[in-house]
Amino acid sequence: MTKTSDKFRENAQNCLQLAEGATNAQAARRYKRMARAWSALAAEQDWLDGYPTQNDRASELAGDAIDGLRDKDASAADAKAQKPPRGGTS
Repeated sequence: MTKTSDKFRENAQNCLQLAEGATNAQAARRYKRMARAWSALAAEQDWLDGYPTQNDRASELAGDAIDGLRDKDASAADAKAQKPPRGGTS
């Protein structure tokens, strides 16, 4: 049986693929935010289901990977505005 969190991670991966193929920067940013949200939901679902998680480290690595896909056309201020604070809630 497939875990719900695995389905969420698959959705995150699909969003990243859509971001790579997006035709404009705004759409790419939205897909990347959606990928980050799906990844967070997956980690939360693992916790709710009682699976051992490396939530903080996994979320950090996923966020860094997604940030690495940042649009070259985005300004530094725009990129900083898109990045949620670590360790807090957005």
